[in-house]
Amino acid sequence: MVKATAGIHHITAFVRSAQDTTDFYSGILGLRLVKKTINFDAPEVYHLYFGDEVGSPGTAITFFPWPESRRGIVGNGQVGITTYAIPEGSMDFWEERLKKFNVSFTERTRFSEKSLHFADKDGLQIELVERKGPKSTWSFGGIPADKAIMGFGGAVLYSTAPKDTEMVLESVLGLEKIGVEGGYARYKGFGEIGNIIDLNIGSVPARQSRFRYSSPHRLAGEGRYRAC
Repeated sequence: MVKATAGIHHITAFVRSAQDTTDFYSGILGLRLVKKTINFDAPEVYHLYFGDEVGSPGTAITFFPWPESRRGIVGNGQVGITTYAIPEGSMDFWEERLKKFNVSFTERTRFSEKSLHFADKDGLQIELVERKGPKSTWSFGGIPADKAIMGFGGAVLYSTAPKDTEMVLESVLGLEKIGVEGGYARYKGFGEIGNIIDLNIGSVPARQSRFRYSSPHRLAGEGRYRAC
């Protein structure tokens, strides 16, 4: 018997500037700065939490601002892209909002879903995709609640050992494999948000990852389980 996880609880990354990060994730994406604490392994470093109004599981992205850090490299063995879910019918709103704030983006399609792909000020890769799910009650910075980010859509993982990663996703975390397309396998948890993981199963990312600013630090599964 496998205990299946609901999906993503939170994602953590390194950045350089606490202020720039707040300006981007709150000022542009409309997430709430729900908590500021410290990195308990390095108390001189802040730990910032952004999410919905109360920082619900599946909505929280957290950051360690490290001004003196060298630039990291997003590559194999890492979260490659953080996916945010937006309400169905809100893509046009987000296209205009990104243009308003001079955020360059490209349109991409994966598993027949259109997404807006862009980077934050430190180069972390982000995409917005329309999904069904619990709409936000949080409205901030000119973003109405019916257009606001609902939480994580999921993440894209870059693995050098995809078969081993697939085993962990299925046999350890209890995610369900629901499709294969364009060099990716898609896995789904039972949660309403943060429940989709896309994994490269074709070509291996060419670059070796390096944990510094602009690179994800960890992805944590949500601590809600059910037997399957």
